[in-house]
Parts: sequence; structure tokens; C-alpha cells
Amino acid sequence: MSIANLQEAVKNDNKNAYEKYVATTTESVGACTLRGQLEIVLSSGPTVDLSEVEPAAEIVKRFATGAMSFGSISIEAHQTLAVAMNRLGE
Repeated sequence: MSIANLQEAVKNDNKNAYEKYVATTTESVGACTLRGQLEIVLSSGPTVDLSEVEPAAEIVKRFATGAMSFGSISIEAHQTLAVAMNRLGE
């Protein structure tokens, strides 16, 4: 039913069908995947002062994607990683 709702939403620009698609897909992910079984619990504990957080420019220096081969990930993943690394200036 989920795909039928998506097709209806796209074909006829039907917002209600899209909302049904989102609801059924969300329900399916919740029931069928590990991440759907997890719940994010926000801690009200101590926070880290921003001055103690390493700047993003320093963190991205440690990003490396060159060792990944086409055998380990898809061409689409490679392309996405290339775009991301180019945007980071790496």
C-alpha cells in the first residue's frame, strides 16, 4: 500500500496520498529495522562548553575516503562521497 500511495502522490500531486505514504513508511521502518526500535533519549546532564569543542576545520582533516573501492560500496556512494569531500575542500 505504501508504494501505491507514493505513486498516487506523484502522479496526481496528491498531498493526502503522500502523507499516507510517509505514515506507512515510518510505521514499516519502526517495525522492521533496528533503528526503528531505538529511541533517542536526550540527557539533561552536564553539557560541554563550546570552547572545548574542536573546530570543524580540524575535524574534517581526519576524513578519508580514498581507500574505499567500488567492490565495497556502490558507484552512487562513491559519487556522493566525492561531492561531500569536494564541498569540504578535501
